[in-house]
Amino acid sequence: MITEAVMQEHKTKLIANYQEKNVDGIIEVLLSLRVNALQIAPELRKNLVYELIRNDIFLIEENDSFDFLISILDINNNSLKHAITSLISVISSTLRGVEYLISKNRMVVIDRVVKVFNSKINMIGNQSD
Repeated sequence: MITEAVMQEHKTKLIANYQEKNVDGIIEVLLSLRVNALQIAPELRKNLVYELIRNDIFLIEENDSFDFLISILDINNNSLKHAITSLISVISSTLRGVEYLISKNRMVVIDRVVKVFNSKINMIGNQSD
């Protein structure tokens, strides 16, 4: 199981890489968190999701907004979009995770994720023409 220190280290690196506009660094942190989630037993995965939420990995509670998460989703990089939507998927696998992602009845994260997927579907469709 990922420790509190490791979780805080990931969050610190995520924020630092974001501030430095280091897309590869952001991807590395997001994929590391996802790998941690996939490597633990499914019955323990919920605990990891709860730790991600408790540590406010996307700064939703700290900033009282979805700006940090949305701004990452808006970066035009396919690998980053894959990494961030994968971690969103892990978090949304629990009811508490869904509540975290739609707090205050705002659906902006879901709307943005749908737009990301639609743009990928359209891109694939245009390639097959």
